[in-house]
Amino acid sequence: MTRLSLIVLAASLLAPAVASAEDESPPLSIYGFARLDVLADDSRMSDIHQPLFVMREPGGGAFDGELTMTPRLSRVGLGIDEWDLDDNDELKGEGKLEIDFGGAGGVNLIRLRHAYAQIGVKNKVELLAGQTWDLVSPLFPSAQNDTQLLFAGNTGDRRPQLRLSMYPSDKVRIAVAAAATGSLDQRDLDADGQLDGMASARPMIQGLIELRTRMLGDAAMRFGVWGHIARDELADGTRHPSRSIGAHLFFPAGPKMVWIAEIYGGSNVADIGGGIGQSVNAVTGRTIRAVGGWAELAIVPTQKHMVAFGASGDFAYADDIEMGDREKNGTTYGVIRYKPKASLQLGVEYLYWKTLYKGMSSGTANRFNLHLSVFF
Repeated sequence: MTRLSLIVLAASLLAPAVASAEDESPPLSIYGFARLDVLADDSRMSDIHQPLFVMREPGGGAFDGELTMTPRLSRVGLGIDEWDLDDNDELKGEGKLEIDFGGAGGVNLIRLRHAYAQIGVKNKVELLAGQTWDLVSPLFPSAQNDTQLLFAGNTGDRRPQLRLSMYPSDKVRIAVAAAATGSLDQRDLDADGQLDGMASARPMIQGLIELRTRMLGDAAMRFGVWGHIARDELADGTRHPSRSIGAHLFFPAGPKMVWIAEIYGGSNVADIGGGIGQSVNAVTGRTIRAVGGWAELAIVPTQKHMVAFGASGDFAYADDIEMGDREKNGTTYGVIRYKPKASLQLGVEYLYWKTLYKGMSSGTANRFNLHLSVFF
């Protein structure tokens, strides 16, 4: 047998195995965008790139403007598109791996946004493992794409988790997740080199119940309640419980208009984006209680335009904090986005931001964000 014949025979024997392996591989898609943000404030923020509150100003106010440009919100993603895991079309998988360059304020470090795999059974049960959005606070304001008004009324971020979702009907979703603690606030109150949430040796437990109903054609109204429980622990054995409860509403008010709102309340909630970033009073050792929320009206007058107006607020209980601590933090904002082509978007945002400090002068800022994105 000639060498050519051997090659042909080997190829014919390997072909079925190769085809089988290709059939089992999930389909992949690449997506993302290149983006430039121009950021300007007339008063100093906690971070011009990732603002959480306005720095305290002397009595009577003092403006200290700042401006920068950054491409750090440019994004690249690899989508693991839905694929069949069995021959009966009942078991399906999907996933996502997504990064941007917002790993640190002012520095274009890679930041892992999503990295998860998900298995669904008959569209009734889903099991997710990896990093993605919290179950708590599932809606997002249109303003401030990076921090999404965390510590200013909105809660919820991305974190590693194991999540189980069940759909008893197409109108009901029930979900529970065991998630990593310390993902957002990274607190080490006793400075022992170990995150307090990790030291508790317990995950954060999150839960959500959401109801959906069809309105105005294909639009769906969503209403849900959610919450979390967790615990921090110090080296001396001191434990600080963390808990929250909240609700969200997505209400189509017209064919091109939607109301969006969330509210929350809880204690020791900095790790989910509440309490203006304050969890435990270092002087008294007491957990800090807080309430907050946000509301927005979004309008899509044409296929190329989106306009949104909203307000947010986060409020720490005055009795739980010390003089000079952040007591109130909130915004009023407007957003305009223009998409002349599917691959191009222009946007401008304005936020009036105010932070009140207990017993001391406040900080106010007018913040502008102009951004240009090219999608692929």
